[in-house]
Amino acid sequence: MVEDGGAKLDNAGGFAFEKYSQESGAGWWMVGLIDIQAATKAIAAATEAHALSIDPHAVDSMLKKLTAMQDELNKAMLKSMQLGTRTPLGGGYAEQVGQFNREIGIQVVSEFVPKLTQAIEDLKSEIKKCRDSYRQMDAAAEADMTDIQGRIQP
Repeated sequence: MVEDGGAKLDNAGGFAFEKYSQESGAGWWMVGLIDIQAATKAIAAATEAHALSIDPHAVDSMLKKLTAMQDELNKAMLKSMQLGTRTPLGGGYAEQVGQFNREIGIQVVSEFVPKLTQAIEDLKSEIKKCRDSYRQMDAAAEADMTDIQGRIQP
């Protein structure tokens, strides 16, 4: 059912994703990668400008979650390696399904997981830099306060 020639009412999410993919030139797997890369750039810029301070405990939590995400991607890659093998399902349509599955499995193993894993690693690196910057600024502020207190008290 189509309301006004636009999105199908029963699959609005799919329609929106398809529209985004067409406009951005991104494939189905690129959407998450683009988001992670954008977050990495934003954190890098904010850290460089000293405009972002993150509680070190929050950073540790973020890093654990990102590492868990990488672990899940590695599990998915192992399963995709199985999907990438030839599956003799029969002829005709079954053969086409088997070939499609094989192509998706190969794409996941060779492109998607390595790029997404690297993007997560880059994000983790920028988050660590942000934490280090925060610690350096905190230490400098503490040193300034100690110096000021030393001058006030004889």
